[in-house]
Amino acid sequence: MSELGGKDKQSPSLKARALRFLSMREYSRKSLGAKLEDSVARSLKLQRAREKSEESSLGSQDSGNSDLANSIPVKPLSIQIEEVLNDFEARGWLSDQRFAEALVRRRSERFGTRKIQDELQQAGVDSSKTTELLKSLKETEFERAHALWLRKFGVIAQEQKEKARQYRFLASKGFSSDVVSRVVTGRSS
Repeated sequence: MSELGGKDKQSPSLKARALRFLSMREYSRKSLGAKLEDSVARSLKLQRAREKSEESSLGSQDSGNSDLANSIPVKPLSIQIEEVLNDFEARGWLSDQRFAEALVRRRSERFGTRKIQDELQQAGVDSSKTTELLKSLKETEFERAHALWLRKFGVIAQEQKEKARQYRFLASKGFSSDVVSRVVTGRSS
């Protein structure tokens, strides 16, 4: 193979992939596991395509001696991923609580409690870990909705059609109907 441009580059280990992903941003346990599965699946697909390409360019001389056969893991991929995730949690590198706090910080300016709560559930974060975060979000929901409304509209609508448009906008961002009604009609209490 060295005659054809060097030895194939080996794909990174699961731990290396997980560290690379976590170095970019926080992930929940569930989302990091899914990201690792996708990454490995893409790598295997590329490796198979590369091997097929090499076989066709070299002919079928070494069709029985595939590098892929040597790279088949001893344990199933899902078990390997679970072990990496457990190790990272034990070391404090992976934390659903930290992920939840980061998501709330990132999304609270533009979204209501309901939308953020849905995102946390989709990410697989246990609701017991988010109770306090969601409570503090609910306490500030009116102020956040009003600030978003001011940036987007800034004027209380006189026509019903415009009120409905403002209402739909805030409701789609996950703010409660009570808060949306108060903001759109200009009531502070």
